Amino acid sequence: MKSALRWWTSLSDLGARSSAIVLATMLVMAGAYSLFSSFVKPFWYDEVCTVIVSRLSTGTEMWNALEQAADTNPPLYYLLTHFARQLVGDDHIGYRLPSIVGLLGAITCLYAFLSKKVSHLAALAGAASVLCFLSLSYADEARPYAVMLGCVAAAMLAWQRMDDSRASAFALAVALAAAVSVHYYALFVWPAFGLAEAVVWRLDKRFRVGAWAAWIAGLTPFLFFGHMLLNLRRAYGQNFWARPGVSQMLSAQDGLFTGNGHWGFTLAFGISVLLAALWLRERMGWMPGQDQRAGLEERILPTGDSVLAMGLLWIPMVATAAALISHGGMTTRYMLPAVLGGAAMIGFLADRLSGRARMLLLLLLLVNFGMSFVSKVKAASKNSLLEQRTSSAQELQHILAAAHEPELPVVIASGLDYLPMAYYTPPDIGRRLYLITDPPAALRYSGSDSIDLALLILRRYAPLQVEDYSSFSSRHRQFLLVVHGGDGFDWWPWHLLHEGHSLELRGRVGRATIYAVTLRGASGNPGNGENSAIQRSTAARSVGPQHTVGVRH
Repeated sequence: MKSALRWWTSLSDLGARSSAIVLATMLVMAGAYSLFSSFVKPFWYDEVCTVIVSRLSTGTEMWNALEQAADTNPPLYYLLTHFARQLVGDDHIGYRLPSIVGLLGAITCLYAFLSKKVSHLAALAGAASVLCFLSLSYADEARPYAVMLGCVAAAMLAWQRMDDSRASAFALAVALAAAVSVHYYALFVWPAFGLAEAVVWRLDKRFRVGAWAAWIAGLTPFLFFGHMLLNLRRAYGQNFWARPGVSQMLSAQDGLFTGNGHWGFTLAFGISVLLAALWLRERMGWMPGQDQRAGLEERILPTGDSVLAMGLLWIPMVATAAALISHGGMTTRYMLPAVLGGAAMIGFLADRLSGRARMLLLLLLLVNFGMSFVSKVKAASKNSLLEQRTSSAQELQHILAAAHEPELPVVIASGLDYLPMAYYTPPDIGRRLYLITDPPAALRYSGSDSIDLALLILRRYAPLQVEDYSSFSSRHRQFLLVVHGGDGFDWWPWHLLHEGHSLELRGRVGRATIYAVTLRGASGNPGNGENSAIQRSTAARSVGPQHTVGVRH
């Protein structure tokens, strides 16, 4: 105990070997967390889109599907998930494996980026902070965000080592090209790298041809599949679900850094001010003397690296402004590389602390992550580890049992719920599962027709029973309607009631509410007095997309 106390009192930094052991432990913990979460968590809507495109047998088929706007990412990501699935027998781990590798790569590259300029403890603290931000949420998803994160972190490392090796320019070009090849909006990291290189040019009086050439070469993938982004704009752009707002420039960090209220923006603003103050103090000769802080000159704040980190941290400003100008879509996860900027700046600031304070910060970050891991394991261990996946596969069976209708087709009100149900439902009963689309009505009630349009395209590449409302209603005058509620796209009950059709409550299963629908003019109306009163009161008022249907017994 006394020896541990003496070690803590005298602590200033970890050695290279000790820090490598800590880093390896962090990577094992992060990998175990992501693998466990991938194994127990069912796919959601976006991930099923990934699975559908990735299951196409050839790269040509994937390319053609993406040209038809079957999903919203560049081709390289689907090739990665396609081959990753060949390596792993379980769909949920296989399709998510690139994301797991992406997060681990991001942590490793960020540590290497920081350790060249700051102490080992500060570098570990910066790398560990990635595990406490939104980035961890995408390491167990079959979507490209964590892969993009890994590519951008590799680009940061390659840019920093530009003067150490001629191969660094090539590595930078490859990393940037890979980033934009897995997610189009990785393009928004370009200003950060350009600004950092411009600062090197201005302050060091060095025009690094290799860095600028790599910066430009990283955009070459757009020559091959930039037209796919334009196709997406034509298919969904006019009424895309994720419309940007000016407030998003400041609020995005609240989601990226997973804080309550405006903690994320406060953190981003605070560390930006601190870093700028440190830079000004050191560059203007306000540093304390040698007797006060020996060796501080050796750890003077790296200007180019700091500017790069600052540029990445404030990606939401650039990305949101670009989306507003171009009338494109924007949501928080598209701006995930900002997390790398925040983590790097935490590492730079941690280096200004004492050794004991750096160690305490690192321990707090790891404890925070460890508590998240324990909570996930405890939640999954209350029942069977695969209960979430098995319950998804059995949901339609429970709905049919509650509705007592052995023959009627089952319509899922929201496409966000339909696609995962169609993926998990066994084929023998899946033939009864439908989604009906009506893009004009979707736009009127929810403000976006993106889901309807996307599923009409996806049905070309998967056995989905997605039908136009007029076609479906001409064949089925009675059906079951399942409303899950809460996502803003469960507008079908309001639309049907507004048109004068009849809905009768049949039961509830979990968060799903089941109605028997009889279209106007059909025989065998199952409605009762209560339903008629609800229908009259509903038709008498204007219904907005924020409402969800609720029928009381």
